[in-house]
Amino acid sequence: MATLHERGIPLSALNPKFLHTNSTSHTWPFSAIAELVDNAYDPDVQAKQFWIDWTVINNQDCLTFMDNGAGLTRNRMHKMLSFGFSDKRSAKGHVPVGLYGNGFKSGSMRLGKDVIVFSKTRDTMSVGLLSQTYLAAIRAQHIVVPIVTFRRHGQSHMEGATSLQAILKHSLFKTERELFAELRIINATGSTGTRIIIWNLQRITNGKTEFDFTTDRYDIRIWRDVCEVKQFGRSTESVPESEYSLQAYCSILYLKPRMQIIIRGRKVRTQLVSRSLAYIANDNYRPAFLSKRVRITFGYNTMSKEQYGIMMYHRNRLIKAYERVGCQRKADSRGVGVIGVIECDFLQPTHNKQDFDNTDKYRKTMYNLGVKLEEYWNEIRYKRKKEDPKCSTPIEDAVKFPDQSWVQCDNCLKWRRLPDGIDCGLLPKKWFCQMNPDPQFRSCQAEEEPEDSDEDQRSYPKPYKRQRKTSKTQIDANDGGQIFLDTVAMKPAAVGPSQCSTALDSSGSPDPGPLGCSLIDPIPLGRASKNSTGCRLPTNKMPIVNASSFSSALARVKQKLANQVPMVMPMETFALTTSSSPPLPKQLTSTRGQTGRRLTMERAKATVTIMEVEGGEEKKEQWVQLEAQQEQQDRLVELMQAASQERDLCREQVRELQKEVEELKTKCAALESIRGERTELSHRLENVEVERGALSSQCEQLKTELEDLKRELEDLREAGSRAFSPSPGEDYRLRSLRQSVGRLLVTFVPALNLDQVDYNSNIIDKILEQVLYEVT
Repeated sequence: MATLHERGIPLSALNPKFLHTNSTSHTWPFSAIAELVDNAYDPDVQAKQFWIDWTVINNQDCLTFMDNGAGLTRNRMHKMLSFGFSDKRSAKGHVPVGLYGNGFKSGSMRLGKDVIVFSKTRDTMSVGLLSQTYLAAIRAQHIVVPIVTFRRHGQSHMEGATSLQAILKHSLFKTERELFAELRIINATGSTGTRIIIWNLQRITNGKTEFDFTTDRYDIRIWRDVCEVKQFGRSTESVPESEYSLQAYCSILYLKPRMQIIIRGRKVRTQLVSRSLAYIANDNYRPAFLSKRVRITFGYNTMSKEQYGIMMYHRNRLIKAYERVGCQRKADSRGVGVIGVIECDFLQPTHNKQDFDNTDKYRKTMYNLGVKLEEYWNEIRYKRKKEDPKCSTPIEDAVKFPDQSWVQCDNCLKWRRLPDGIDCGLLPKKWFCQMNPDPQFRSCQAEEEPEDSDEDQRSYPKPYKRQRKTSKTQIDANDGGQIFLDTVAMKPAAVGPSQCSTALDSSGSPDPGPLGCSLIDPIPLGRASKNSTGCRLPTNKMPIVNASSFSSALARVKQKLANQVPMVMPMETFALTTSSSPPLPKQLTSTRGQTGRRLTMERAKATVTIMEVEGGEEKKEQWVQLEAQQEQQDRLVELMQAASQERDLCREQVRELQKEVEELKTKCAALESIRGERTELSHRLENVEVERGALSSQCEQLKTELEDLKRELEDLREAGSRAFSPSPGEDYRLRSLRQSVGRLLVTFVPALNLDQVDYNSNIIDKILEQVLYEVT
């Protein structure tokens, strides 16, 4: 420590063992690879392409990573190989992913024990080594990183001769020529860039690496018995492909990808996660600790209902994938198939960028995400049931297609929205803005189309939530309203004049009717007087029910029926058809209406007869008026019944139209599929034509050479005697040429057996002439 002092204060040093300790923060190898991808994606590098591959160098399995970004100067490479340096800044709205200045060290050392970095800028070429094997060989007490730098113009000038000797001795490359060969590989991708090679890869118990390079030649996978998957009670079949396939993981690594990733020669088909869902709905979350709203996008997974949860991003980078919240954690079907997408820039990710710090903000966010997700699930089910009540197939089990189709241009890397109905899976491997059907965005110079319109920025409507809130408010608002409802509902029962005297029980009190009121007491709350027989008669203080009060009462009765609150209602009220109950048959409804009017007339006649006995002419007029109002109420009931029948008829027509629309959609999908197959066949035909032209050109060239040889032979024969024979060299050359032509002709004449051909004769010449004639 004596050599490590700053103004008399000893400096802290890093022991080489820290390289391994630091790498253990990555329990999952793909998170380590993501750290290297982030370095190329960040705005200080701004790479457009990033290559990941597997190769063998000096009998060592190696992982290689290369980008075509700005490259690293000697100073920047030293900072990248050191700990805690992170001076990245945002550029043109591009926010860097790197936070701690530790990602490259922890990621590379998690994948293997040794890493060498080649980088080229406009002026310099640098090579750096971070190797646990090297540090162990020299028995280093502190971490040292050899770095050598060459000038691109005049390579004789070099910085770090001692570092060069260390790199050549302890790396896979033993000569300067081999180092420059790796630097020249960067030239193939652009004038600048960085290439990283990692060897001494981590291995599992049986000696093989933790990566599977054989199952898919265009992918890097994790062995199923090595993959550490966070189950959370889910079955093995529900494990997302991104847990063990690097192609699948890189396709969702960024919320809005701005860089192409090529894995083992195949471009990753990146996607806009928030736009690749079905039944998309945007919601807003406004936490108390933020001054602005955070948008949450919900939708159904169109690929597999087993893969669902919340996709949580930070600064455009995926932190947690398929994180189940709220009702999704319970053992039922609620929330199955639903995916939520949120960018949580207000939360702090952990050092390995695979989780968030467990703070109060994080816990509140997770709780509210569960609430928002359950709201979306309820709203979608409510809407689907309302549109098609007869549909019994759950949404998660139905065949779904993304609401929108987006594709990225391979030239400018801008995202373009395609018209509805186009399947991105049928597009060519390379797609450019010139192929866009929309003329407004058919050029790479055109601005990128915004993902969301102004309407998408607002929260989606929630009729199910509003209905529940309204129902609860009306139930709790006024319990006293039940008294008024019962008052309006209780009307006089049918009784004749001769039944008045027998309506009393043995105790002399009126016999209660089936509705709980006195048989001859039409309004229990009205004042009444007794006659000589003991019957109570209505007085002129009775409340008169007009049309407006009846409508108000009818609305409350309808609400009570919807909430299934038991109440007392007469026959006329039962004839009402509400929007939440099925319509009654026309014959039954008509019978009930006639029965209600007949009972009303009998009650009126009985009451008029009683009042004539008592001599109440004024009361008689009031009861006639009440009878007229009753008839008006009956007419309102009939109008409501007619409206209900018309509504049911319209619903039936809507269902038929929806079925026709579904049939048209199915036919359109079939036509689009045929169109895609036709496009693919046309591309294949073009490729065949190109190959045919190339073969024709080769055939013409071989024919020309054969003619030249024939002329030479003829000249030799004319100049020599009749006994002249070609020299062994010329004869061997002609025979070799005919063998080459024969192998080429097999592609045109598959039945040609080369083993039976005499190459000393001119058989091959004649076959070639015939093939050329047919081709041309």
